[in-house]
Amino acid sequence: MKKKLYLTLALVCVLAAGGLLFAVLHGRSAPTPPPTPPQENTEPTPPPPQENTEPEPEPYESPIDFAALQERNGDIYAWLNLPGTPVDYPVLQHPTEDEYYLRRSIDGSWTIAGSLFTQARYNGLTFDDPCTIIYGHRMNNDDMFGSLRRLYYGDADFSEINEIVIYLPDKELHYQIFAGSVYSNDHIMYYFDFHDPAQYQQFLDNVYSGRYGVCNVDESAKASTDDRILILATCLKNDPNHRFLVIGKLVSQVPADETEEMSEMSKMPG
Repeated sequence: MKKKLYLTLALVCVLAAGGLLFAVLHGRSAPTPPPTPPQENTEPTPPPPQENTEPEPEPYESPIDFAALQERNGDIYAWLNLPGTPVDYPVLQHPTEDEYYLRRSIDGSWTIAGSLFTQARYNGLTFDDPCTIIYGHRMNNDDMFGSLRRLYYGDADFSEINEIVIYLPDKELHYQIFAGSVYSNDHIMYYFDFHDPAQYQQFLDNVYSGRYGVCNVDESAKASTDDRILILATCLKNDPNHRFLVIGKLVSQVPADETEEMSEMSKMPG
């Protein structure tokens, strides 16, 4: 009896082991392991972009009301001031008639004093040319360019009144006066191409040498062909063969010219 019981238990164990083996062999998979938790990003977080804390420069605002002036006459494009002198006038340029303002006021009416003007044939409206010439009459009452000879002729000391300021709608230009010179009444811009350094230098040599008459030169401020110059030209009393010139070189601009600043920086040692 006991022998039959043992045989029965043994048979049950064999059948159980066979079932397990059958399940393994026929695809019953082992339990799926739990998913691996995501790894934290150990890379450092980049800092946020820095904001530009420098204040934006204030836009240039001209002290001259060009809008009102140009409503009055569209040929007004600049204003000339010699601080410390009576010279303080608008500058005009007629697009087709270079002598139009020789005997015309800024309103276009006839006047013996005329207006201060440049010539479109030779100069633009930006004062970017190597040489710009502004013409004006010599009036006995000091109007227009009547005071120039008294202030800058011969041995006159113009160390304290040596600045010319040109106002434009978007900037102002500051020139240092370096010469007051008697010169031929020949048309300077016709006979000299200031884009040619050799011709430019010839003009400066004529001035510095006093070739045509008395020349008062500030030796410490003399211009070279690398400079932009401004000439104020007027006649000489009782001398139709000569003119009197006051000449300055550009030394600064407001707002600053970034192109010129970069050019100057490029010349600095690295």
